[in-house]
Amino acid sequence: MDVIGGLRSGQRFLASARARDLDQLSAEELASEATAIQSLERDAAALRMAVLSAAARKNAHQTTGDADMTALVANGSGITRREATKQIKLATRIETAPQVKKALAKPGMSTAKAAIVTGALDELPADLTKAQRDQVETELVEAAQAMTADQLTRKAKRAIETLDVKRADDIENKRLQREEHAQRQLSEFWIGRPDEQTGLVKFGGRTDALTADMLRTVIESKTSPRKRALAEAEKTGVETSPVEDRRDMTPPEKAGEAFAEIIRHLPSDSFGNHGGVNAALVVTIDEKALRGETDRAGVTEFGTSISAGELRMIACGAGILPAVLDGSSVPLDVGRTKRFHTQKQRIALGQRDQGCAYPGCDRPPGWCESHHATRWSDGGHTTVDDGVLLCGFHHRHVHQTDIPIRFVDRHPEFQIRGTWQQNKRYRPLQRELIPA
Repeated sequence: MDVIGGLRSGQRFLASARARDLDQLSAEELASEATAIQSLERDAAALRMAVLSAAARKNAHQTTGDADMTALVANGSGITRREATKQIKLATRIETAPQVKKALAKPGMSTAKAAIVTGALDELPADLTKAQRDQVETELVEAAQAMTADQLTRKAKRAIETLDVKRADDIENKRLQREEHAQRQLSEFWIGRPDEQTGLVKFGGRTDALTADMLRTVIESKTSPRKRALAEAEKTGVETSPVEDRRDMTPPEKAGEAFAEIIRHLPSDSFGNHGGVNAALVVTIDEKALRGETDRAGVTEFGTSISAGELRMIACGAGILPAVLDGSSVPLDVGRTKRFHTQKQRIALGQRDQGCAYPGCDRPPGWCESHHATRWSDGGHTTVDDGVLLCGFHHRHVHQTDIPIRFVDRHPEFQIRGTWQQNKRYRPLQRELIPA
């Protein structure tokens, strides 16, 4: 059977599969089919990219009556010309990245991740050798199969760190300085007049990513039912399930109420000093960068990178709590004297786990709860070395399914379906880890 005949046979099989009554399948069967379909989609995407590249090289649109390749793809796929152009460009770029092309159909890969990797390869310094470019491509392709697209994007911005961490630091810091300057120039805020019917006032605007993280931290501290339940538990010593008050309010309405509460209780007598906000945004920064000895960028708990200069300027400001790496540490081990992890322990867990530690989860530290790897009831200690950050969903899941947790090089691993797995969240390389 030729290729076209094989594809049409596959189409008939899929049409037959779609005609089934899926409600007759069990949850396990549906999950298995979803996995199989994802594999088919990856294979189809890899084939589509190869065909588009070859079709573009041979001007295939001339045989269909379309004005150009963009029109051929847009008309045939029912997408916009802009999206069609992006697909054709990506197909062409993949042809120049053999490792990306080879891995495109593998589990964890996608055309979106291929676009991230090839985009990073395009941005590499021109003075790199072919061997160095191949090394970077290998590193990114391996990471792409394990990381989420968001984590891969963070890694791709520092793609050169696998060769030279200091150079990656310098490139990132200069990029952030340009972006921060542009954000300050483009920041805006507007507020309207009260509506005649409701009396409500509309307002809006846009601001830099750091300021947005600070606001997000305060809003979430006032809207999360999990945080309210844990705060009450710390006061009373009784751990209860969170009760969702204001059940009739949507998340945006709750956020709106929280924002109003924040504005109404601003410490007006403390503007310009260090007083004020209880919900402090944690920003991780290297001690040498804080001292001005290097320009290594810092990062907020939401993953926002901040230039070293900006961090030095705001490190002591209200609402910012610097978590200094390699600096003087505060004793964090309180043994079994307390049931719940302290604020300092939570901060230390956030720096280590960088959010929910469960494999594949990307929830930030502010959305997480501290979990005892060895249950408190089984003699577990309230320490950083026995603590793990988990989002609400995975915290319940780990408890309900009794998933074992172990630590390898102080990082938590979970035994899932008989295999030990670790969250592959991206972590910038440290300079001292690179051989001289």
